[in-house]
Order: sequence, then structure tokens, then C-alpha cells
Amino acid sequence: MQLKSKSLDQTAQIAALVAKEIPQTPCLLLRGGLGAGKTTFSKYLIHYLTGTPLEEITSPTYSYVHVYDKKLAHFDLYRVPSQDYLEELGLIELLSDPCVIKIIEWPDIALSLLPANRLEITIDSPDSEERGFSFSFPLVKQD
Repeated sequence: MQLKSKSLDQTAQIAALVAKEIPQTPCLLLRGGLGAGKTTFSKYLIHYLTGTPLEEITSPTYSYVHVYDKKLAHFDLYRVPSQDYLEELGLIELLSDPCVIKIIEWPDIALSLLPANRLEITIDSPDSEERGFSFSFPLVKQD
């Protein structure tokens, strides 16, 4: 599925739609280039899921993770060099906790630790006015 946003209000509406689906898919992977809008989208999503005021939701770029209401964790793994570093930071347990909703920016370093039941959202920003949101579920191999 693909949706387009031409404003912050439309991005907020897309986040509200995704928030309704979280109980079925408590792990979201956000992909997109620098400045694509991953953190802005995450802010709206966290707001809809926890009621936290938007001005209290900040990027976890330097802290790697922010936890809201002990039920949602927002990760930014852009600067994480390895899975070993995730373990040093004590993030492995939080990443694998099935009771915590996970929103993960730059998720590739942690893919093997994450559940197969996840929603991958790619944000494309072809220009400064428009964002494209593509939604996909990875195929799970049956043994």
C-alpha cells in the first residue's frame, strides 16, 4: 500500500491510520534517507498511541532509545555500529520484548533480533513538499 503526504497534517493523518493497526503489528521499521521524515512521523505515531504531547516527544538520535509509558520504545539505530554494541547498551532485551511496541528508525543492524510480524514503512521524499509512504510486511518462510 502507498500513501502520499503533502503537509504535516496529512503526515499526522497517516500516523493516525497506522496507530490503529499497532495491536496487530507491534514492531514498525522506518526506512528512508536523512531528512525523509522518519522522526516526524514517529512523533505523531507516539502521540496517537500514548497521548504524550508532541512537544515532549524528541528524537532518540543521541540516546538511541526513548521509552514512553513503559509500553512503547522509539529507537534510532543510525549510529549503532554492531549488534554487540546494542548488547553493550542494554537494548537487546527491549528490542526483543513482545510486550513493548517498537518504532525503529534505521533498523538494519537489529533485523535478526526483531519479530517476523512487523510492518516496514519506507518514506520517500522526492521533494521538500511531498512524502511517499510505502507499507509492507516481510514474507515469513514456513519451515
